Amino acid sequence: MTALDDVATDDHPGSAERDAWTCAFDPDEGGAWGLHRHDQHQLVWTAAGSARAVAGGRSWVLPPSRALFVPGGVPHDVVLRPPAALHCLYVWPHACPLPWTRPTVVAVSGLLRELLLALGQTGGEGPVAAPTLALVLHELAGAAVADDGVVLPEDPRAAAVATRLLADPADDTPLADWAARLRVGESTLRRAFVTGTGLTWTEWRSRARLQAALALLERGLPVTSVAARVGYASVHGFGTAFRRRYGTSPGAWRS
Repeated sequence: MTALDDVATDDHPGSAERDAWTCAFDPDEGGAWGLHRHDQHQLVWTAAGSARAVAGGRSWVLPPSRALFVPGGVPHDVVLRPPAALHCLYVWPHACPLPWTRPTVVAVSGLLRELLLALGQTGGEGPVAAPTLALVLHELAGAAVADDGVVLPEDPRAAAVATRLLADPADDTPLADWAARLRVGESTLRRAFVTGTGLTWTEWRSRARLQAALALLERGLPVTSVAARVGYASVHGFGTAFRRRYGTSPGAWRS
């Protein structure tokens, strides 16, 4: 049995007669679905708040300005952070001209946002659903952004640490303490991050923290507050790391 054999398959009963359909979820309902897959492509987007999506061995924090396209068959999970107005679009591969074969982040423009909301009102049915879907797919085609997310280590011990840090980026527990809790050598844990992600422990933690900062900045929180909430001891250190990663300051990114 392979690891993928343990991934649940969600067939979306009754959907075969439609090219696409949408689902919206209660903004106050948190939680996660668990790792699963289905034959349909899926677009994950929040109209408000944020969600964390895991797909293809990577993790992304998705504020309203970004969505994640997950190709059919790719194991994935979505973790809601209430209040989060989650919207999902499902499209059968035969009805989707997008060429992406791996999870792809897209920028959600004002136009794309309105189209997604309009398509959500139809549920994928009725006379305006097909032309609205065509416009959504057209907008998506030119909206891909260079965001490779945060790579998740394959080693189960390193993965346990990574999962905790993604849930609480401000957790400042030293790696030596994590190693002691997991009953593994600190050097072994460090090697697991480098081998599994291509990043050192310090680099990986910084990338996870900066990604979490995007959703907080988009919510309008002060930069000082964002820096503290994602684990930076100083605003200067946060700003320097943010510029190195995204090529601009936190304040400019939010604008």
